[in-house]
Amino acid sequence: MRKYAVLTAAASVVAVAFLSGCSKPAETSALSPDTKKAVDALTANEVDFAAAAKAKDVEKMVSHYTASGELLAPGQTPSKNTDVLRYVWRQMMADPAFALDFKASRIEVAASNDFAYSTGTYTLTSTDPKTKAPATHSGGYVTVYKKVANGSWKAMEDIVTTASAPAAPASPQVVTNPPPKAAPDTAADEAAIRAQETQWAADWKAKDATKLAAHYDAAATVLQPATPAMTGSAAIGAGLAEVAKDPAIKVEFSPDSVTVAPSGDIAFSRGKFTQTATDPKTRKPATIHGAYVTVYRKQADGNWKAVADAASEEP
Repeated sequence: MRKYAVLTAAASVVAVAFLSGCSKPAETSALSPDTKKAVDALTANEVDFAAAAKAKDVEKMVSHYTASGELLAPGQTPSKNTDVLRYVWRQMMADPAFALDFKASRIEVAASNDFAYSTGTYTLTSTDPKTKAPATHSGGYVTVYKKVANGSWKAMEDIVTTASAPAAPASPQVVTNPPPKAAPDTAADEAAIRAQETQWAADWKAKDATKLAAHYDAAATVLQPATPAMTGSAAIGAGLAEVAKDPAIKVEFSPDSVTVAPSGDIAFSRGKFTQTATDPKTRKPATIHGAYVTVYRKQADGNWKAVADAASEEP
């Protein structure tokens, strides 16, 4: 949610490997049968999702979202619910130059096996409206899934950003969480995350890079528009320290919604942001706005830390 690097020079100092700092992928053979089933289904789902894009199959694409699913794409207003998503994908796929490929780098499943997210990279080719010629760009994405009544996985939030990152590995990293030791209080967890985002915004106002970095999990991935992806404490800390030096930096945000997994170990927030920062080209303050999705993981001490943080700029 901290939408800083797009208008700053930080990108030049935080170019790091997308998966550096991540924990070692879990051995799927060691997973419980239910969790392994969830991981296998999510992995296959991502492949099928990408195949639908390659085939320009609008209906199959839309079928991967919940009825109230939302797509947050760069330069577009948010697209929410089946009818709107159908229209948006139909418009994109009508472009003769359209070609979309994407692949997951990380898949994490909640202990309840009914809530998950993926992060990954994409490459998109489409007709440039100015030059009328095909143009290709790449970036990253975060997709939040839930298991629906028929047992399949559907995307609740699908946020795409122009953050640059190396190609995804052959097999996505798998992260799972142990069952909670006590019955989770999801209402209290939601309140805690909202309070944390309030504090996070205050830390931005104070330009306190150390406190800002403390909101992230040690293996977190940050995807911000037009910048290299940042993964791990060292890269995120360096990027935030650089951004905090900008005298024009001002970041404001608030969550529209917070959703906590039934098992109380994974959650996500979705909201709007406004950022002012020094434009590296004009050297003058410039303001952008858009949407963000932040995925949280509960830590061993009960606190919540962001593990995937993505932003998408709106018109």
